[in-house]
Amino acid sequence: MSAVDLARRTTADPLLRLLSHGFSTGFHRPPDAVWRAPYAFRVSAPAVPPGPPGTGPAPGADWFAAAGHYVDVAVAPRADGMLRCASLNHPAETAELPLTGPAARAPAWAARPYAVLRGLAAAGCGRGGADLQLNAPLPEAVGLPVAEPLECAVALAVSGVHAGRGGDPPTRPQLARLLGSAVPGDDGLRRAVLFARAGHLLAADGRTQLPLRAPDGAADAGLLLLTARPTATRDADSGDATPATTATPDTPTTRTATGLATAVSAALRAGAWSAWWPGTRPGRGVLLLVPPDRRAAVRTATAEAFRSCDLPVPRLLRINVVDAARREA
Repeated sequence: MSAVDLARRTTADPLLRLLSHGFSTGFHRPPDAVWRAPYAFRVSAPAVPPGPPGTGPAPGADWFAAAGHYVDVAVAPRADGMLRCASLNHPAETAELPLTGPAARAPAWAARPYAVLRGLAAAGCGRGGADLQLNAPLPEAVGLPVAEPLECAVALAVSGVHAGRGGDPPTRPQLARLLGSAVPGDDGLRRAVLFARAGHLLAADGRTQLPLRAPDGAADAGLLLLTARPTATRDADSGDATPATTATPDTPTTRTATGLATAVSAALRAGAWSAWWPGTRPGRGVLLLVPPDRRAAVRTATAEAFRSCDLPVPRLLRINVVDAARREA
């Protein structure tokens, strides 16, 4: 599928059509390419099946996977060393930033992509610049980390369109190293975005993979993301909740943390196998590993737990384990 006609392709994903249309409207030209990168998450030890004896990372090693929800990037190359950046999530704000020389002040939503592209430019990749349109459809409050997939999508998109004008793009292992040196972040999550395989877990070493299986050996592992809905305060927009032990008593943050803890306990009693944070810190979302025949019971139990804490009924989002980032057009 060509990126030029993506906005008019009625069979295309509506989010990709919207992204392409937004790019064409904002930059007065169609994108050269559209990339899609999956959100990634950490995997709890109880959800990791045992591998063959004597192979792979030691027990207790970190594992990661890619979720079937995506950040999207539309891109076209420039030749003046500038980055023009817009976001469907921040439609009233754009940025025009130099990729070489003194760094400019970037809006908060563009700061990490800008740092990534400056790091790539310093390594000789994409120094000509680019026009970028970003879309991260899941809010940070859902609990899936957004920084790493967005960084990978931007790096793949910009290096790809400049490689199309001559030269070889960096390989994905090279990009992983460049990203790690350009911006502090979770290298395990980045490797999942760049190297994940559908239905498989990826070890932190970036090489060892295991099929995701339920503890009873079934192929359908039944991953659900339990997310607290926003409350009527600024806490609703925060990416991560402050732990309840440090919050002021009876604040929305405390109630949210209490609601999640109560709901997790209820989910485990209703038959969920395990629960864990998808990122490195506690947040507003918890991943649950649930037997297929207990999903309805878990949904009911978590809803009742939140109502008992005087909180809105939480979201439960099905998570499929998918392949790594890819070019869509």
